[in-house]
Amino acid sequence: MPHNNPENQSLPLNANGPAYTVRQVRHGVPLSHVAEKLDSAIQALHSYGQGHSNERDGLLPAMYYLLVAHLGLHNMLGKANDRSLAARLLNGSDKELDAWLQLVAREGDVHGLAELDQ
Repeated sequence: MPHNNPENQSLPLNANGPAYTVRQVRHGVPLSHVAEKLDSAIQALHSYGQGHSNERDGLLPAMYYLLVAHLGLHNMLGKANDRSLAARLLNGSDKELDAWLQLVAREGDVHGLAELDQ
């Protein structure tokens, strides 16, 4: 079992934390395409916030829910427990946001293949 291997101790065994998860079989739009659209929505909201700094507080709930959806889609929902994430990314630079989105895309899993704890 991979989770008992000491070499894998740094790997997250349950990246969704205590979130509700269920095994599903689906046929439809590729989830990677949905992830790309969420990336674009997050970037668009960030861009708007950068140009309208006086409205950023009002944008925080939308940014938070976009990030939760994005992290959930990538099977990284445990990272959404960081309540400062939405404000940090909304107030951060384009470079910081791009780096975060790339990290999620690289480390996440839209296909549900990472089952390290089974």
